[in-house]
Amino acid sequence: MFFKKVFISMLTIIFTTTFGFLSVNAQDYENPPIDNEVSVEHLKPNKYSKNNLVKVTNFSNIVQKENVIEISFAQNFNSKYYKEGDFVQFEFLDGLATQEGTCIIPKGSSLIAKIIKIKKPRWFSRNAIVCINFTHIIFPDGKNIPIVAKITGKKDYLQLGAKDTAKKIAAYTLSIGGVGTGLGAAIGVAGGNVITGIIIGGSVGGGVGLLTGIVSPGLHYKAKKGQKLPIILQENLKTPKL
Repeated sequence: MFFKKVFISMLTIIFTTTFGFLSVNAQDYENPPIDNEVSVEHLKPNKYSKNNLVKVTNFSNIVQKENVIEISFAQNFNSKYYKEGDFVQFEFLDGLATQEGTCIIPKGSSLIAKIIKIKKPRWFSRNAIVCINFTHIIFPDGKNIPIVAKITGKKDYLQLGAKDTAKKIAAYTLSIGGVGTGLGAAIGVAGGNVITGIIIGGSVGGGVGLLTGIVSPGLHYKAKKGQKLPIILQENLKTPKL
């Protein structure tokens, strides 16, 4: 009888302890630690940003949407050698920190983007277009952080601008204009009036070069390693405390 009571008591203790342990674990799993807000800090202002607030909590840093973050190309990029579905790597060369000194993204982290659409250069100097979707940030220790963002400015895609197009057209004008000038000079020598030949040849050659430059296909998108690109957050970016 005595041993029976002892045995029942032991079972009760084991059951109670085990059940209590499971209950605590279940409660922790169902109710993870809450991000209690500690302070509000600020990123460096940018001309494209509509917000520069960062919530600093006990467990994470939350960069508010509409903040602008600056990234850099991790390698030389030329749209000629890429296709839809390819990935492009960017870098946080200097990391990302608030003005108050809190590190949000450590130096050496990468940002990965997927090419979702490419339009090749088209006739009449229409430059290539590269549409990308930013997917995640990779910390130096291997942590993956999802991100929802887009390229800042009126164009939310990669494309060379009007200045690059103007340079291309000018190059065509000069190169073909030079040929025309030389040909005009030769004709002028044959006709006994070199100056007139040069003027006529240069005018005709330059006009053909200008027209050729305008009608010809546009440019592929190119960027050098380290070239900066500002992006704007479309959703809050939550990163772990470092």
